[in-house]
Amino acid sequence: MNDGVLDTSAYVRVTNHTDRVIKAKYDGVEYTFGVGTPVDVHIHAAGHIFCFGKDDKTNAFHRLGWLDGRTYDAAKEILDKITFEEVPQPAVDISSKRRSKISKPTPLVNAGADDGEEDSSSPSDATGTLGDF
Repeated sequence: MNDGVLDTSAYVRVTNHTDRVIKAKYDGVEYTFGVGTPVDVHIHAAGHIFCFGKDDKTNAFHRLGWLDGRTYDAAKEILDKITFEEVPQPAVDISSKRRSKISKPTPLVNAGADDGEEDSSSPSDATGTLGDF
């Protein structure tokens, strides 16, 4: 395990700068690449859909329908409008120790009281333990 840090090295951020939405499928998952909207996908999906990391893009052009009535160079012009970038590491710690601390709610009533009265030691402004972060 990587101690709760998300490994983003197996992903690539794809941004479609064409004038049309691109829809594709890989391993039973449908992907939609909206115009100007970054989408983080596994490198295998990007490899299949766009031939990311491969010199010959012919298979991607056929799958995407970009060679229907176009030359290879015209299809490559479309692909050149799509950017592929590293996915940045998240700025938050998602380790199991941190998750368990965050997910424990602070009771606002004395659960052990048998008289049904509220615990006077509870915070009255309901701020909980947010100051502990």
